[in-house]
Amino acid sequence: MKEFFKYFGLTQAEQRGFFVLVVLIILVVLFPILYSFVRENDIPESSIVYFNDEKKENQKVKYAPVEELYSAPSSTRTPQKRVTYFDFDPNALPVEDWERLGFSEKQISVIKNYESKGGKFYVKEDVAKIYSISDQDYKRIEPYIKIQNKERTRIEYVAAVGSKSDRSKSETPLSVEINQADTSDFKRLKGIGSVLSARIIKYRNALGGFCRITQIGEVYGITPEIYGQIEENIFLDSPVPQKLTINELTKHDLAKHPYISNKEADLIINYRVQHGNYKGMDNLREIPVLNEDFFRKIEPYLQF
Repeated sequence: MKEFFKYFGLTQAEQRGFFVLVVLIILVVLFPILYSFVRENDIPESSIVYFNDEKKENQKVKYAPVEELYSAPSSTRTPQKRVTYFDFDPNALPVEDWERLGFSEKQISVIKNYESKGGKFYVKEDVAKIYSISDQDYKRIEPYIKIQNKERTRIEYVAAVGSKSDRSKSETPLSVEINQADTSDFKRLKGIGSVLSARIIKYRNALGGFCRITQIGEVYGITPEIYGQIEENIFLDSPVPQKLTINELTKHDLAKHPYISNKEADLIINYRVQHGNYKGMDNLREIPVLNEDFFRKIEPYLQF
């Protein structure tokens, strides 16, 4: 070492300074290693949770502070809902009953939004068409769906009226076949005057004939109260409406139908121009903007 200092011509004071500098460099290099070693040994035993790491072949023991493992508050854990099954009609079913059946707030919101836009469940399968209801959800509630079908034929109507004990056997019940009746026939119904009877005829002609008795309730001016008064006195004997030849009609002709808006007619024509003639309802369902409620209403009136 003396030969080293002698070679560089260092004085005694410079030699001492050199030693101090070397010691400082060594301390700087070793400080992070020493610090991490001290910190690791400082973790109190009470705050360590030991567990086996199954991914390691040598089964080394890992540790982590308790606060990190259980930092999430217990209130964030979602309790499992208790599901109660019962026979129900999905139409206008209260939110509380949907919750009892195990549906979430988001699912119920979609269902109620569908109802607010005039949507209605006519058969069990209509419930499965709601996009928020999964196949699994539908399968578990399907046995309990009991939809009250208010569509009646002439035979059912006569049977219902004839079963009333407070009516005389000689009395002929008032009955109006809505596809054959004229304005004078409709005016015989309670709450239906000249104006409403004329509107019913006009709406029936625009549709091409009624295919469900509930379509009477779609006539402007017929409130739910009026419909409730005449429901028992109307029936549908031959629901064979006039068909729309969808592959031949123009946009203007399609838009004349009460169930087809100008925008929907435009979509139907544009799809036909781009893809050729429609072969059936499956082709029409390829138009993403149109919904199931539209298909259900318009299907009886289409001819491919």
